[in-house]
Amino acid sequence: MSYGSPLPTRSTFDIRRRRRRMVAFVVLAAVIGLFALAVRYRTEERRTTEYLGLAIEIAENESGVAESLRQMLTGLGDLERQDLLNQIDSLGAQISNDVQALAAQEVPAAVAEAHGFLTVALTSWQDAITSMDDAVLLILDADEEGLSGEAALTIVFGQLRVGDLAYEGFLLARLELEGDLADEPIDNVDFVAVGTENLFDGATITERLRNTIRLDGRHDVSVTARTDPMPLGEQNGRPVVPSSETYSVLAVITNEGNLREEGISVTMSIQIASGAESAVTREQLVLSLDPGQATTIEFSDLQLVPGELYDLQVTASITQDADPFNNTFNLSFYRNQE
Repeated sequence: MSYGSPLPTRSTFDIRRRRRRMVAFVVLAAVIGLFALAVRYRTEERRTTEYLGLAIEIAENESGVAESLRQMLTGLGDLERQDLLNQIDSLGAQISNDVQALAAQEVPAAVAEAHGFLTVALTSWQDAITSMDDAVLLILDADEEGLSGEAALTIVFGQLRVGDLAYEGFLLARLELEGDLADEPIDNVDFVAVGTENLFDGATITERLRNTIRLDGRHDVSVTARTDPMPLGEQNGRPVVPSSETYSVLAVITNEGNLREEGISVTMSIQIASGAESAVTREQLVLSLDPGQATTIEFSDLQLVPGELYDLQVTASITQDADPFNNTFNLSFYRNQE
């Protein structure tokens, strides 16, 4: 006698159902995993492309900074002291902008090695330029041979070379990257470029700085002044100020030197020429003036007696003024009869 296959029981159906669900779950998990992997890959590729785009921009900027530095060192004889220091500050500010931009950029894992090299390059160049103005001042203001300034400048040039070497490492690491911009041309930044080694020799630049007369520091401020209202006529060869409810003296202070001046004391004194009344004296402080810069300050609410002859004196005072004859302004004038 033969028997047919047993009929499937409820438990058999449950087992098959669970198996199908498990297979479906595994397939779904695999699909989700592949999708997540693809999204992650595309995200990583996009971030890498963004990073490389910024790196290309930074390289172009730094190449320009390096060229400007070489031109500055080549043309030392045509610069005045403050012009030189201003140029150094400008170069440092440009590098600082690139350092900040790089620090704000998201760094994908693929570019970690290249990022490390580029960070070292930028910070080394930044440290060098930031220290350069201090080294230059040590050289220019030294009483003796300026050896401390020469040593500081030698360290500065060494930092530039460290940055150049780190940038070479960045270029090599970049060759291993993939992405839309991985094969794009990028500037080869060399602050101390081949053939320019003499421009970055501490002893040579120190000697050139100390032998350049135009770089000598010169402190000098000048002052001129006028009344408000301005004179409208003359009496006995002296200007006559018209009647007014109030009077002011406007003083123009100019930095005639090649150094930044800070804390310029400006004193205004006015009195009746006969000495019938005590002098009115007031003082104001100009916080700072760059070379060639001028500023106007006002001494207001002055009371003048009609018909009197007044002596006005305005003085701008700094230490070590190279020309003491232009920092005092004198004026005698009449206040008009009402």
